[in-house]
Amino acid sequence: MSNAHNAKLARVATRPWDGCMASTTPLATGGNRFQVVVEGRAGVLLATSGQPYTIEIVAFDITAGVNPHSASNKFTQRITERFYDVYGWPQKVAVFTVILNDRDAVQGHLLRYYATLMSENQVASFVESPIFLLFTAETEVRRTYGWQENA
Repeated sequence: MSNAHNAKLARVATRPWDGCMASTTPLATGGNRFQVVVEGRAGVLLATSGQPYTIEIVAFDITAGVNPHSASNKFTQRITERFYDVYGWPQKVAVFTVILNDRDAVQGHLLRYYATLMSENQVASFVESPIFLLFTAETEVRRTYGWQENA
């Protein structure tokens, strides 16, 4: 980072819960959870300053035209920490786990994540993820053919 007093987010992407690579279909292997990974960079002086900051992730459901966050599906999340090396700076990687207790509400929907970094010392940055698809084959088979579990 060229400015020792600044920080910015570099990337946000989704991946399967047990995966290590970004994926545009993070639920394809099944399950009801996936991860959102946010990467950031900070200048050497800010990275050790102890200044508080917040990283927040917010999803937008392109298919439905709304933020899909609900009591069942926790798409919006926030962390508040300080710029220190113990929190991963100057090259920060924040991992958020999204648990979907109502997969059917977003099955087959296209989404995009937005991540923001904000700090009291006038650091502000945001990034957006590639579009991704929430799709699980097992849910689609039940929906298409009317199959019920334990039937």
